[in-house]
Amino acid sequence: MPAWSLKLIACLATGLATVGSAFYVSGHLKNAAAPLHPPVVAASGAALLHLDPQVRADPQQPPLTFTSVS
Repeated sequence: MPAWSLKLIACLATGLATVGSAFYVSGHLKNAAAPLHPPVVAASGAALLHLDPQVRADPQQPPLTFTSVS
């Protein structure tokens, strides 16, 4: 197969993908009526989650002495 035919096939495939993507995007336009932030429903009686920014050592876990390299 000559090199020019491979280049032509590659250009056609790229062009078809570009045109297909353009049609797909134009068919899925942004909905202007969609809310920017969905409403949040407050859970009644649920415990609040508190995340502690500190790292704490676990006495049950042995210390890490080596790392593996792939």
